[in-house]
Amino acid sequence: MIDFSEVVENVKDFYREKTLPAILISIVIVLFFLALIIFIVQGFNGHKKQPSVTDTPLVPDNELILPDGPSIPDGYALTREPKEKWTKEESQEYFTMPDEQELKNLEYSNDKLIEDILGATP
Repeated sequence: MIDFSEVVENVKDFYREKTLPAILISIVIVLFFLALIIFIVQGFNGHKKQPSVTDTPLVPDNELILPDGPSIPDGYALTREPKEKWTKEESQEYFTMPDEQELKNLEYSNDKLIEDILGATP
């Protein structure tokens, strides 16, 4: 049979010789039992049956009025059949040749972007 007085003496000796590890072990044991108690209490309280919610159908008492949306300007096509190739007139209508200053600005911004990406790489 286990002699509890001897076990108690061993524990007391351990606390006297190694105080810090003994205190840390005691704190961990207490926290473990507190967590265990909390899980047990939550387990018993968590199984309450939720009251069922019945869906109530929406019955409007007046006719629904849709708000005014944005208007579509004349000549604006929502859908169109894409063509295989544009005619010369269509391309001239939508394409403008950039002038020299715009090309220099584009070159400068591209060079700056490349410099930002590469940084100080050798």
